[in-house]
Amino acid sequence: MQPNMKNNHMTAEEAVKALEGMSSGALCSNGEDGFPYAAPVNFAVIDGMVYIHGRRLGEKVDNLRKDPRACFAAWREIGFEDTGPAGCDTTTVFESVIVKGEAEFIEDDDEKAKVLQAMVDKMAPSKEPMDMRKVPPTCVYRIVPTEVTGKFHRAMRGNSVRGA
Repeated sequence: MQPNMKNNHMTAEEAVKALEGMSSGALCSNGEDGFPYAAPVNFAVIDGMVYIHGRRLGEKVDNLRKDPRACFAAWREIGFEDTGPAGCDTTTVFESVIVKGEAEFIEDDDEKAKVLQAMVDKMAPSKEPMDMRKVPPTCVYRIVPTEVTGKFHRAMRGNSVRGA
């Protein structure tokens, strides 16, 4: 753990709770060319696992099928804290979570439908239920965590915070 974050880290349970309130993040996979590949994704957390959906083809899916190791990062920027009069006296008020683990692809259409409906409920609750015809062609996978870490910065009492 970073020395300056000793007082600003979350427990694994707090990190999962924070993740549940976030809706997008970056999924990092290991590219065939040896470079990390990061892609923005929407997600849902179910039973402590990060579920992601998308197209069946593409670089991130190809990468995860070849090497299931993944790192997922999500964050919530709350605002900017003014800690003094100079421009450099500004810091971000935030929560962030990192999930390291392995990707597992979901092939069962009933399980995929439950995950996709959870995503609809989270991101578009006023919409009609899932169109079940769209479930089979959709790629759904989860990151099974081996490590979950979270950290935060909260404004100090008396400092102003400008909206993000």
